Amino acid sequence: MRIPLKYPAELKIILSRIVSILFITFLPCAGLLIVYVFTAPKIAEYYDTKEKKAVLDIFSIPYHVRERKIAGFTFKSIDKKDIQDVFRKNITVEEPKATWEVQPAGTQTVEGKPKDEHARKFYKYMKDGHLQGIGFVESKIGYGYNKSSTMSLFICVEPDLETLKGIEVLDHSETPGLGGRIIEDSFKKQFIGKKVRPRIFVIKGKKAEGANEVEAITGATNTSRGIEEFINDAMKEFWEGQRDVKW
Repeated sequence: MRIPLKYPAELKIILSRIVSILFITFLPCAGLLIVYVFTAPKIAEYYDTKEKKAVLDIFSIPYHVRERKIAGFTFKSIDKKDIQDVFRKNITVEEPKATWEVQPAGTQTVEGKPKDEHARKFYKYMKDGHLQGIGFVESKIGYGYNKSSTMSLFICVEPDLETLKGIEVLDHSETPGLGGRIIEDSFKKQFIGKKVRPRIFVIKGKKAEGANEVEAITGATNTSRGIEEFINDAMKEFWEGQRDVKW
């Protein structure tokens, strides 16, 4: 003898709601996964090209730039393939035997560290048999309104390892119009030729005159002090990692 369900209508409603919730949840997740699969390689290629472009710019190595005129305006775009080719022909990417990690300045040690698969890479440029400079990418948490976002700089020094050849901002989320001005050439060019040993200073409220001084960004005290700390910590760790490295 079959015993009829007491509340068949209510059970159908519950089951239909569960199925609807699962379906609604599945669709966005599936959509995000599809977007990630298709965009991840493009994003990786974008950042790789951006990094290589920064290296070439610091060393003043020319590459092809496309120009198009539309309605009287000139639009410039980089030739990604040419950047890859020029970079491969001119820049040597090396991983020194003595590896180091991003740690607070002064706490780093080299002895006894196992070799890390993701060790810091160094970009070296040789011209006519002479070393022109060495650069590396450093990343830290930013200093502006979005302190959970990462800031990345390409820092390059002359063969003496204590004079800046230049810096390039690869990524940041600083306040637009304030800390975001770190990407402006007028700010970045200040660092060219400045001494980072023993440290560099970002000066506020007066003209930078010393060999290791640059002027702060007006209205962006936190970012300016952050850049100072950023470069000094990065260089200290860089020097500690060069104890037994001969370029």
